[in-house]
Parts: sequence; structure tokens; C-alpha cells
Amino acid sequence: MNKIQRVRAALNGEIPDRVPASFWFHFPKEQAHGKDSVRAHLDYYRKTDLDFLKIMNEHPYRVETQIKNPSDWRKLKPAPLSSDFYQAQLDEIKMITDELGGECLTATTLFNPFSSGNHAADHLVTEHLKADPESVNFGLATIAESLAEFAIACLNAGADGIYYSAQGGEADRFEESEFTAYIKPHDLTVLNAVKDKGDFNIVHICRDNIRLHLYSNYPGDVINWAATAPHNITLTAGKKLFARTILGGLDNRGVIVDGSPAEIKQAVWKIIRNFGPKGLIIGADCTLPTEINIDHIRAAVEATAEYHPDISEG
Repeated sequence: MNKIQRVRAALNGEIPDRVPASFWFHFPKEQAHGKDSVRAHLDYYRKTDLDFLKIMNEHPYRVETQIKNPSDWRKLKPAPLSSDFYQAQLDEIKMITDELGGECLTATTLFNPFSSGNHAADHLVTEHLKADPESVNFGLATIAESLAEFAIACLNAGADGIYYSAQGGEADRFEESEFTAYIKPHDLTVLNAVKDKGDFNIVHICRDNIRLHLYSNYPGDVINWAATAPHNITLTAGKKLFARTILGGLDNRGVIVDGSPAEIKQAVWKIIRNFGPKGLIIGADCTLPTEINIDHIRAAVEATAEYHPDISEG
């Protein structure tokens, strides 16, 4: 199988020639934007032989209104698609996908309204929502409207899907009723906009201590969460909860960072053995450290090709 066939087999619940794998990290600041970012993505892809490429997004959402008080959220207007931060990301997507020429699938990063609001409001969303939920709800709905349009534009620019970073779901951040009233609806606004357009949409549920059952009906082709975190469900339990392709398995601050190539391979083989080769893409809980040894990522990718059910541990 080629890389696209391999990933699509995983998406379709088939057993591929080997379990696909992909990982990502934030490139250094000097490689975060423009043509330098494009070259960094492509060089990384070639060096690691990933099965799909996640396109990073280093262009935070911006608003024209300064948000200091909860009532300021009512003053927001949707950022137009012509905004510099949107256009910069779209240009990078087009350059990367044009260069790849259909060699592999790509998913471009899109931060949810909660996270985008935090970028725009200096991380005041939680505090303001507690104080004046309806004002913040208005602002997050405005951001969601803008992000939904942007998500479609990302697909039109060449991405096969979006990697949707769903933040704000920690059980110790909001009550369940708060999450379902003020966070989830705006996630669904964005995800529903692309559910029938992209066919490689990844939902990443960020952080530990998440009420993962509240995400079980989120539209998406692939689900990723911190399955190795102490208060989240395991990868195999998530297979039953989400009933679709699962991405992950490795702690993004664990063996792939500080282990030997042999230890990394053993960890990958254990994940495949426990989960099974169907409906699985090997990856990490979240973004890897920028300073990671690229050879470690290559070892994790190669491990899936070397896996055989009869391989013993140790």
C-alpha cells in the first residue's frame, strides 16, 4: 500500500499492510511562518517517513476589540477570511500540499473557539465565562462562525481535513452543564461545517481529566486524546466509546522522547498488540517537544512495519 491507501484502510476499518503512524511538534520560531515553515514541514516529513502530515498553525486568532471585561465579548465580530492570520495559514497549506502532490494525506491544525478565544483574550475565557456566561457565549459563537468559514477554506486550499484541537473540556475547569451549554455547541458549529467536506478530519481532545463521553458524538473521522494520562480512559476503552479510527498510544513526554530506539519499538508493538491492527493510527497523546530527536520519531514509524503478532516483548 502507499501512504494514502494505508491511512484510508485504517479509516475504513480494514487491516492495512502495516499500521500507519504520524507525529508532530512545533517547529522553532525561525521556522514557524511562511516559506521557512513550508520547508520545515517538508523536510520533517521526508526525514521521518510519516504516513500523513499534520500542518501546524502558528497564526493565533485575533480580534479587533480588546477583551478586558466579560461584557467585551459582546462587541466581537467574526474575523473575515481576508484577515492576515487566516491568509498566512492558507498560503502555507497551499504551498505544502502543492509540493507534496498528493503523496500523503494532510490535516491542518485549527484551534477550537475556546482556545482561539483564549489567544485573543489573554487566557480570560474561563474566568469571564464564570462571571458572565451569556456574554462569553456570544463571543465564542462569533469566533465559531469565523472558524467554520476558515475550516472550509483550509480544505479548498488543499488540506484533506482539519486537525481540530478541542480544548476546555477538563472536568476541573467547567461543570458538565457549563461545558455542554457554552463550549460544545461552538465546537459543533465548526466541525459540522466540514463533516461532509473533508474526509480526514481529526478531533484532538486536549489534556487530562476530560469527560470524554461528552465528545463521543463529535463529527470526525479520527479521534485522538491523551490516552496515557492518569485520569483519561485508555486507547482500547476509547475504541468502544468513539466507534471510529483511533490515533495515539504514546505519551508525548514518554519513551518516544527519552527512550532508546529498541524501547520505542517495543512500546509501539505493545500498543498494536493490545489494540489490534484495525482502526488504529500510531501517534502520541499530543504535540511532541520541539527539541525531540527526529530519529526517535523515525524509529516509531518504522516499528509499525516491523510488527508481527508473534513478536515477543522484552
